[in-house]
Amino acid sequence: MMDKESNGQANEENVQARPVSRRKALVALGAGTLAAAGAAMLLPKGVALGKSVTGAVYGHGNDCCGAIAMTITELRSDSVTALAGSIYYVTDAGREGEFYFDPADSATADDNGTVFVSVSGKRFKRSTGRFPANVYNVKWFGAKGDNAADDSAAFQAAIDKASQNYAVDKTGGTVYVPPGKYRVTGLTVRKPYITIKGDGYGASILMNYATYAPMLDIQQGTTTTVSLHNFELRDLMIKNNVNRLAGDNPLVYAKQLVSSRFTNVVFKNSNAFEGGSGYNGSGLKIENGFELTFTNCAFTHFLKGYGVDLPCQSLNVGNYHFLDCLWMYCAHGLLIGRGSSSMANSTLISNAKFVAWQGGNYVKDGKVKYAQTIVASTPAANQVTLTDPTRFESGQVALVGSENRLTPALITAVSGSTITLDRNVAPVVGDTVLQGTVAVLSGWCAQEVKMNGGHFEGCDVGLLASNHLGLITIDNIHAGNSSNIVVIDDEVKFLSLENSRVFATDTNNQWPNWFTAVRITKLDSNNNIILLDNNIIEGGGAYVSYAGREVWNQSAYEPKVRIQNRLNGAVYTGAFHQTFSGNVTIGGTWNGPHLIMGTYHLWIDATGKLRMKNGAPTSDSDGSLV
Repeated sequence: MMDKESNGQANEENVQARPVSRRKALVALGAGTLAAAGAAMLLPKGVALGKSVTGAVYGHGNDCCGAIAMTITELRSDSVTALAGSIYYVTDAGREGEFYFDPADSATADDNGTVFVSVSGKRFKRSTGRFPANVYNVKWFGAKGDNAADDSAAFQAAIDKASQNYAVDKTGGTVYVPPGKYRVTGLTVRKPYITIKGDGYGASILMNYATYAPMLDIQQGTTTTVSLHNFELRDLMIKNNVNRLAGDNPLVYAKQLVSSRFTNVVFKNSNAFEGGSGYNGSGLKIENGFELTFTNCAFTHFLKGYGVDLPCQSLNVGNYHFLDCLWMYCAHGLLIGRGSSSMANSTLISNAKFVAWQGGNYVKDGKVKYAQTIVASTPAANQVTLTDPTRFESGQVALVGSENRLTPALITAVSGSTITLDRNVAPVVGDTVLQGTVAVLSGWCAQEVKMNGGHFEGCDVGLLASNHLGLITIDNIHAGNSSNIVVIDDEVKFLSLENSRVFATDTNNQWPNWFTAVRITKLDSNNNIILLDNNIIEGGGAYVSYAGREVWNQSAYEPKVRIQNRLNGAVYTGAFHQTFSGNVTIGGTWNGPHLIMGTYHLWIDATGKLRMKNGAPTSDSDGSLV
């Protein structure tokens, strides 16, 4: 656009086309209309001073206050005579807004969103208008949100703009994501005080189509001594739309993240809602996090990976709070404290729900996948030979290794006793291999895990305690059709399970000896305390007797167990130093839980009579009547 006045065309139309400064406009209007004029200048122009959109925004008619309409291309091409204090309204779709010419600035770079530099070096700067300072709309930088264009560069430009404030005055900014579906990958946050905020997880959606790289990588440095603090992700959805490559490839990755928050965020793995089996891949991984809060977050349909992994590789990590969060159809829900050094302190999980499979489908449709054995050998970096391969299947998830070697993996093939995994692992002979859905892992470095109120549904394991420093308290949990509320596979030191309910339905007796409140598969010593108080364990439909088992100790050690204030007695199997209040009920079949005193076995035969044998029985009648 040429400046018509420079060509001597000083008519009324030309006067209307010129930019008008705020000062001149307000003087012309008079003090009585100051407030109205200010509102008209600052807000994106819908209706200003009673005029139409066209008249108010584009300056047609006799409105003296209309800013001149320009495209970004026109601003950059010097198509207008730039006047100090003048207002220019950019009309590019999604990038609209008021700009002013700053004659004192000859250095600021063109960031393609808040500053545009013309060919002659003039700087046009965005007025924030209805947005507070330090808020940067991704559409200002060219994001489309149409699930077609690659919006990665626009998002990164907005993040970088917010990050620049930290170098100036140790503040940051908010990257605002309007409603839309944005295809992005490879985004990085490298400075503190950055918030990425949408308009709700049903409106602002970040779509991943990359098979390997994280959608979002958050870390200030690559070492374990540099942290990034005060990051927040809120009010949006992170959605995966493709099969991720083999290995541990989360959608969002962070390292040394401190004092940060995730609020109203949904991490969703796509296609399962439409009847598919779920794409490969995992949700969120944060190495060495400290003081992290998750509120009203959901992790859904990571059927072949984890929802959240919080591994520990350094000092001063932990203080995790999960409040009112949901894990829906995640193979591994929440992994805490995997790692080799230090400890993850104080994890609180309040009012959480973990759903691996819903309702009776877990048993009825054969969704029970729990299998546990030990490593016999490691023929290759991604292969493990099992001592007992019974029930292990291709396509299932597993936790491979013990203590600091524990690694989540996906089984890609089973050949005889050897399983092939989608990633390299480093177990030793005798380590554990556990197949099946696990809601919560309290790993080698985890300590002080407290779960207060919540729900395990259709999980093979509610909480896997594989930690040597553990202080685990579980209160007010409903475990519906879950094989085990707790599996102890290492030193737990102290476990308290109170005020909880195990509810199991297996009318066809497909999975005998499965449903247990506490299953102990491995201990390193007798010095473990297990308290069970005020729990109820029952069957649904046709009651199944094995659903009433509170403790099953499969290890060679004898933990200290106290069971009290329960209904219908307590069923337990194994060796204990125990105290009970109330009646004790022991299962009675020769090949099921029964009383063993030294080398003598006592059981109830099919006729209801008590039998005894010195040595293990081999049939129902293998023993003398007592």
